[in-house]
Amino acid sequence: MAESFPIALQPPPFFRDHHVQNRPVFAAVEAMERLAADTCRRFPGNDGRRLEDIRFDKFLCLNTQDPFTAFNRIERHNDGSIRTTLTTRFKSPGANITRTLAHASLTIGPELPAAVQPPIDAAASLTGVCTAVDPARIYGEMVPFGPAYQNICGPLLISADGALARVRSPQPADPRNDLYLGSPYVLDAAFHAACVWCQRFRGVVAFPVAIDRRTVVRPTRMDDVYTARVVPVQTGNTPFVFDIFIYDAAGELREAANDVHMRDVSGGRAKPPAGFWQQTHAEPLAPFRSHVSGMVLLERRTVAAFAAAALSENEKTRLTPMAPNRARGYLSARLALKRLSRMLSGDSDRRNSREIETVAENSQSPQCPLADGTLPFCAVSHDRRFTVAVAADRPVGVDVEPLSERPLGAMHLYMDANERAMVNRLPLGRAGGALRVWSAKEAAAKALGINLAESWERIRVMEVASECSLLEIARGKRMSAIHATIEGHLFTLLTVDNAS
Repeated sequence: MAESFPIALQPPPFFRDHHVQNRPVFAAVEAMERLAADTCRRFPGNDGRRLEDIRFDKFLCLNTQDPFTAFNRIERHNDGSIRTTLTTRFKSPGANITRTLAHASLTIGPELPAAVQPPIDAAASLTGVCTAVDPARIYGEMVPFGPAYQNICGPLLISADGALARVRSPQPADPRNDLYLGSPYVLDAAFHAACVWCQRFRGVVAFPVAIDRRTVVRPTRMDDVYTARVVPVQTGNTPFVFDIFIYDAAGELREAANDVHMRDVSGGRAKPPAGFWQQTHAEPLAPFRSHVSGMVLLERRTVAAFAAAALSENEKTRLTPMAPNRARGYLSARLALKRLSRMLSGDSDRRNSREIETVAENSQSPQCPLADGTLPFCAVSHDRRFTVAVAADRPVGVDVEPLSERPLGAMHLYMDANERAMVNRLPLGRAGGALRVWSAKEAAAKALGINLAESWERIRVMEVASECSLLEIARGKRMSAIHATIEGHLFTLLTVDNAS
């Protein structure tokens, strides 16, 4: 048996900044707020901050700024759950028949499961090569909402691994301070991040049409900035499915939306900006794949402000005295190794991030402990943009360097006369050759467990080419170093089994 209760709606003018195809519509986040707040006011024994089976069936168009009445249709079930639906009524033109439209609905249960969230190391970074999208472009070309709903602040970072965004409440601030679910603008901005991801990687302008579960752990505030992490779940076909997590500055989960279903709601009229859709996805560092057990590439700029929450006590102790730039590189290396550890341990690995110790005891050496306690050979490297971590069943070394001419000025330090003569006549140029010699010796030092000065002294580079170099580590004992470039950065991988 369903009962309907009136809800007086008086949309403030800035609500009209939320529109689809130039039609102002009542935001999905506002619909969830009104339904949860009104239902739990009427039936206070229910926890309206744990919602499930949320559906956005039909736009509620804001054709006027005048107050109007909507209805909350409530169905109480035998298991104690409540199904609540936001409806409006209208009379058919030319007929004295009142019709009811259902716009949004959700279930409030007596005991719904807690939010499913990723480990903090996965939440605090993105793997893969990233694209940074400026908010001006997002709201000018991709999600053309008005000022009140332009709440991604700072560049949005997206990769095949998902999205990371700084999100806020609108300016000027919404005067409401007693919202049941917290600021609606924070989750709404996270939806925009997912929409941009769909445009970049699927060529579709997609918006939420359903959410399987939403859990508000602590309501977000109107005057704070948060981090939204968008995780692709199923993006092979529509509806695309994502998990969305909102974190505060301390890395505490404030809310989660699990299994957010998104699709094109424009009937195909909305299109991504020309040239923005990345139709093909070449695997970063594909030449390395057959030589390692696992590999993680991430960008330092995707390290979230709360990333230190993923560190063990030992890792935090080492971080404390570091200057900001070094600390960011150190953090990115720790996150990459933790992500690599989970990748090699399998999808069921649910270890606390702080339990994955990535620095060997009484040593500066990296380690990558698996869930079963084994320690594969591993190496990690970072430059000003990228961090790469690799693991193998034999000693392995890796290095990343920005493409530059800097190694030319120090050739006398890390090359002998024969190496310098070879570099001077290389078809790929002196700068490219010198950088490959430098990078190969860096990777070899890690693989052999020696310091860089020893590598310069003991290892000779016999041949250099764009994609592979040949090194001699002892008379007659040689190794190959594999090279690859990504967006102005040289990566080098070396495993000891290449010795002949």
